[in-house]
Amino acid sequence: MPWVVALDGQPVEPHEPSLGRVVLGPAQRTDLVLDLSGEPDTAYPVRDTFYPASVNVIAALDYGPERRRERSVAPPPALPPNTQPEPDLEGAEQHIVAFGGGMMGGVGMMGGMMSGHWWTVNGIPGTHPPREALVELTLGRTCIFSLVNETAWFHPIHLHGHVFRVVSRNGRPTRHREWRDTVLIEPRARADVAFVADNPGDWLLHCHIPEHMASGMTALVRVS
Repeated sequence: MPWVVALDGQPVEPHEPSLGRVVLGPAQRTDLVLDLSGEPDTAYPVRDTFYPASVNVIAALDYGPERRRERSVAPPPALPPNTQPEPDLEGAEQHIVAFGGGMMGGVGMMGGMMSGHWWTVNGIPGTHPPREALVELTLGRTCIFSLVNETAWFHPIHLHGHVFRVVSRNGRPTRHREWRDTVLIEPRARADVAFVADNPGDWLLHCHIPEHMASGMTALVRVS
């Protein structure tokens, strides 16, 4: 049985993966503790089942002839937390960042592919690198980004220079309020993330699928 102990390098309360699956988008990381207590002389494949029509075996756990222990161990202890400022949700400034485009997302052939763009942030195809800031944040202030996926595709949204708490999904508080630097957003879904803008400079906010980023799903966040 795997136990999740960190996400994107940030410790989290140890827990079993939801529905027994670890879901990762590009740029996301998960630290697992594996309880290897299977039967002797057995093998268990590790499968990528995200696309049911094209399941791939990516590894296998093979057990030797001797049993090392009789039963599973208790959940692993929590890792010590990393040090970053805790967001102040009540005093936060809020911004809606909507990701659009794609064949079923409002950008068609004439408006998308032929003009060199396919994806948008707040209705505008981003350039790479971005030339102007989408939002300007005050140094040291808490910010909440409501990241809205208006498309029919999954998007792993990554913010440079900061880590954030995923505080809610589709209006419901998250169980672990996990710290991350990349959040995977399902089609037609929303994730609210909160962070303290404590790192001055210009930082990219973008989809971590390279084709999406290169063709418009990228923006600049300025902290000053």
